[in-house]
Amino acid sequence: MTAESCPADMLRALPADSISRPPVKPLYVASLWVVTALCLAMPVLYVGLIAAFGWLEFRYYTDWVHHVQPGFSWGRLMAWTVPGFVGGILILFLLKPLFAPRHAAPEEIELTADDDPALVAGIHALCHAIGTRAPSSIRLSHEVNAWVQFEPGLWGFLRGHRRLTIGLPLVAGLDARQFVGVMAHEFGHFAQGGGMRSSHLINRVNRWLWSRGYEWDAWDDRLHDWRSDVDNGMFAAAAWLASGALWSTRRMMRGLFAISIRMSRRLSQEMEFDADRYEALVAGSACFASTALRMRALMLAYQRTHAQGAHVWQQGRLAADLPEAVMSHLQRLTPRDWDDLTHALDADDTTHYWATHPADGERIANVEQLGAAGLFLDERPARALFADFSALSRRVTERYYRSMGLVFDARNLVDTAAVVDIDALPDADELAWKRYTAGMLAEPACLAPDDAARLPFADMTWQACVDELRRLMPDVAPLWARRQRQRARQLEAAPRVALLDLGIDMPMPDGRDADAVALRTDFAGVATGTTPDARCLERISGLFARRLAHAVAVMPPPEHADATARLALLQVLHTQAERLASLHLMVAACLPLSRGLQGDDPALRDWLMQSATRYRTGIDAMMATLDAIPLDDTGSVGRHLRLGCGHLDGVDDGPLSYMRATAPLPDLLTRLIRQQLASVIVHAQLQEQLHGIQPIRLLDVAPVPANTAPA
Repeated sequence: MTAESCPADMLRALPADSISRPPVKPLYVASLWVVTALCLAMPVLYVGLIAAFGWLEFRYYTDWVHHVQPGFSWGRLMAWTVPGFVGGILILFLLKPLFAPRHAAPEEIELTADDDPALVAGIHALCHAIGTRAPSSIRLSHEVNAWVQFEPGLWGFLRGHRRLTIGLPLVAGLDARQFVGVMAHEFGHFAQGGGMRSSHLINRVNRWLWSRGYEWDAWDDRLHDWRSDVDNGMFAAAAWLASGALWSTRRMMRGLFAISIRMSRRLSQEMEFDADRYEALVAGSACFASTALRMRALMLAYQRTHAQGAHVWQQGRLAADLPEAVMSHLQRLTPRDWDDLTHALDADDTTHYWATHPADGERIANVEQLGAAGLFLDERPARALFADFSALSRRVTERYYRSMGLVFDARNLVDTAAVVDIDALPDADELAWKRYTAGMLAEPACLAPDDAARLPFADMTWQACVDELRRLMPDVAPLWARRQRQRARQLEAAPRVALLDLGIDMPMPDGRDADAVALRTDFAGVATGTTPDARCLERISGLFARRLAHAVAVMPPPEHADATARLALLQVLHTQAERLASLHLMVAACLPLSRGLQGDDPALRDWLMQSATRYRTGIDAMMATLDAIPLDDTGSVGRHLRLGCGHLDGVDDGPLSYMRATAPLPDLLTRLIRQQLASVIVHAQLQEQLHGIQPIRLLDVAPVPANTAPA
């Protein structure tokens, strides 16, 4: 083995049967099969319940009905029809989960020996080192995880054919030692044999019980509609009786689920401890804690990647390489993020009874007691194990997007930087922005350059503006946080206020009646101009505007002309941003309501169409104004914003389609304002340094270039 060996070659060099298996624990094995048998008894009990209801129906119509019929005709009719309807509905709903087809999960991409012979051989060698059968297939996923399962179907379970699934974001974010340790953990589950079969059966039963107790589907919606059929009182009453019986059976299934999960969770935790032992023996005990922390960080990066992905898809963009995007977000985690992750890991020291996995603290302590040195210690990036990781990542990424039902082509797939850094400024502009604003301008669109000419700001000196901003600084951070919360509440309240205006009764998600006063207060929160926050915001805008005006006044002619033009543009954009914020409230109200919330109400449908039409009229008028404003890169501001709405080409005749396609406009306009303002700030900061103006943060001053002198 040479220093130049690739990680896959080093993996293939692991000796067969080099990792000893733990001794068999007879009590654990006996407990495992007892729990499995008890869990399997739950579906049998369920079938017995159905048979009992069927027997009761049979007995009723063959014997009991003759004894309970009233003497009048309507009573006899109800005695013959209502029990049959209620019992039939109940049995039908109970039988449905036994025969209803399940949605097949999309197949992941398979990695074969032809695709990457070195890696597949290395995976087989790792299995042989553990002393277990190699996987019958290897699949690639978009998730931050790796797992083993039986091949689909009864045949895969009976023959013990197992599938290994590798999440490529996991590969992108781990080094080879950590990743091979995770693989050894999964192959440790391979080695558990009967335990894995028992776990497979137990988990399937638990998932089934959970679905029977908690899931709600279209059949339940139909029964709900029948209950609401006030024009047919007897039919609605029968539907209520059927719903009550179903509610009782659901409660019973929840109880069975609780019993089953309590019986099986401890055994699942023991299986994880056993698999952890294999990970420690392969990668070393010292590596386990760092892997646990890294995987938590990867999950955070994955969540941020998805949030950003949903945001940029509105603009018609998709990251061409999802694992690379996750890695990019991982590299952008701040020291505060890492401190929070480390604290969460340290605090996870107690295993909850219902947890499928032990607490990380207990797992780390258990592994460190082994003191294993490890067999595979290569710390190069895990992607080096793959012959062409980037090509596989792109294939997996496209497969994932298609499984989500997204319609895209090569034009929509962009480099990671175009997605992850979509709101980022160039490095020099970003540095100038941070030093000049000191975090006091979180919403650039709030700045109105014309405020520089208003009193009292028009009479303030340059340094006085900065000093006043420094004085206000402690009040500003909570101001932006409050505005963010107010804005979130305003958008959330928008559809419910619309329902209130239409007289449509819609309870809150927790079942409470809607509080009209609170909802209207939330809806008007950001727009209220007489609050202390609004006055503080107005003062911040005026101070920054006057500060910029002082800097622009002393700039050399070329920079002065450019900055003056940009400030004029910013004033127009500020006015349009306020107008767009009002229009966007229609989007916040209409789109949630158009997705089915009380969507069958005629008054609501009419309101949706009228609102969407008014929205389009307003947006068209705003865009006509912006079309007349030139912009360097795309010809006009209007054209620049349209290019950012990636779904405009697919707009149909419906007004709501146009509303969905233009939903990114507020973010696009905010980004443009920030870019234009940053270009002015770069030169303004330089002039402040040249003229001896002390910044907001006195200890963070960029040096003045040696070859620059005041104008």
